Amino acid sequence: MIIDVHAHPPVKQGPGVPGFHWELVSLGEGKISAADIVRVVRESPVDKMIISSGGDEMGPTAGEMRAGNRHMAELAGNYPDLFRAYCSVNPHYLDESLEEMEHTVREMGFVGIGEICPHVQNFDLDSPEIRTIIEKAIELNVPLNLHSSEPEHFHAIAKLATEYPAARIIMAHFGGFRFWRDGIEAIKGCENVWTDCSAWVLFTAGAFESTINKIGAARVLFGTDFPICDLDMAAYKLTHSGLSQRQVDLIGFENAKALFKWKE
Repeated sequence: MIIDVHAHPPVKQGPGVPGFHWELVSLGEGKISAADIVRVVRESPVDKMIISSGGDEMGPTAGEMRAGNRHMAELAGNYPDLFRAYCSVNPHYLDESLEEMEHTVREMGFVGIGEICPHVQNFDLDSPEIRTIIEKAIELNVPLNLHSSEPEHFHAIAKLATEYPAARIIMAHFGGFRFWRDGIEAIKGCENVWTDCSAWVLFTAGAFESTINKIGAARVLFGTDFPICDLDMAAYKLTHSGLSQRQVDLIGFENAKALFKWKE
């Protein structure tokens, strides 16, 4: 089994929407249907996805934030064997974000918060608003997925993890694409931080194996940043990196099931 903990089912394909899953790109510009997304995922080696809003749906407005969450709820509700959902939040709309967290987790069955993206939403991870969101996630007993691509991101994540030992934090992208070595080093001693192998770092030579050697397989999660990375290629990387079967199972699905308290 493979559980992808970091995916963003796209609403549309166009010049401003990065997407390199070949079957989705071949659809051309315009709206991408749920049926198209489901077909691509079902035909891939990925068995289940934890999905969140991406791009514009992360919300320059509170209304767009809610719309993105309802899109994820629709997919997860219509295809419960395939999807679980994260609640997207925007720290610029803190009260509305807290309301969304309460509603989506308690009433709609969302399993986490995220992906929280400082570079997209133009805020600082080391901020009072993020601390309030973390406190709410602890209350709701769900993990948070925090984007990390720069040193200020992974240093802030390590700081937050130390301040909030009860939080369960996922540091996306091994901490930072070209800075992944420093990102993993920053969270090495933070037992409440996991990291996912999504996006470009997934195909960086040595990143997968070195991360496991540095922090162990039990804190590494499989992710793709779909549709940025092709699901078949990403799964091949997991199963053909010279890992033991035990390590493949931990990263592929066991860690995710434990972290998200996954119920079949």
